[in-house]
Amino acid sequence: MAKRFSLSVGIAFAIACIFVVAGLAQTNPKGKSYTLKGTIEQINEFAESIRVRQEKIAGFSDARIATYKVDDPAILSKLEVGDKIVATIYEKDDALHDIQVVRIDDRVHQVK
Repeated sequence: MAKRFSLSVGIAFAIACIFVVAGLAQTNPKGKSYTLKGTIEQINEFAESIRVRQEKIAGFSDARIATYKVDDPAILSKLEVGDKIVATIYEKDDALHDIQVVRIDDRVHQVK
């Protein structure tokens, strides 16, 4: 009887550990993601960054002008000062990710 109970406890513990590990694996180390909307004011290819006049991001930051690294430096040659952009930013990462340019017709276009 004690062996059966001990085996059941061991199996339950192993299953619990699997769920904990799976949950940790799904947690993004960059933290929560937010959508940044703004206008490019400067492009610095040497520093692999852009300066953006951004709108307020609820729960993250006020409207401001800030300089951000970009996750893919190749995109810099495809951006222009004055472009309106939408990008993803994470609370624990200063880079902009998945930058998209919003064209005059208000449709979002992926920059490739």
